[in-house]
Amino acid sequence: MAVLNQKSVLDMIKDFRRNWHALCDSERTTVCGADSMLLALQLSMAENNKQHSGEFTVSLSDVLWTWKYLLHEKLNLPVENMEVIDHYEDIRRTYDNFLKNSNMLDLIDVYKKCSVLTSNCENNANISPSQLRDFLSGRQYAVDNETDLNVPTSPMSKHNQDNEKVMVNCEVTSKENYLLIFKLASEFKE
Repeated sequence: MAVLNQKSVLDMIKDFRRNWHALCDSERTTVCGADSMLLALQLSMAENNKQHSGEFTVSLSDVLWTWKYLLHEKLNLPVENMEVIDHYEDIRRTYDNFLKNSNMLDLIDVYKKCSVLTSNCENNANISPSQLRDFLSGRQYAVDNETDLNVPTSPMSKHNQDNEKVMVNCEVTSKENYLLIFKLASEFKE
């Protein structure tokens, strides 16, 4: 499997910043990472829900389900077996307008803009759409075994060395349900 790490994404952003004048309207464009993208999506979905039902709320499962679909759609990855949430087109339009009105680009937009200037953004050629999807979903791959970005590290006190780290894996299994799997970090050896 091809490897993608945070450095590849940072290099792509640096190349984007060097070539901003050819890729966007303003030098002051904010690049959104996964957390800001997810927040913008949540706000867009709540706004859409307010327009259709009067409440400015949205469920976590709907946000995660739509997030998964949005990543696939924007990266032109297969979406044939994925359910689409009601009013997705309105949500997508609100999301895009929110980014545009806030002078922001998400990482997928940066990736697409850099692919236009492939010769200037050499690192972009090393990133595939599925690797970027995995990176944005939190399933990033490290280059060497010492820098495993999938395993969160936390300090362990000397008095409590018997405790092991626990990883949490969250996966959306359907529109209404999401699955949390708790395992000892030592069980995740691949």
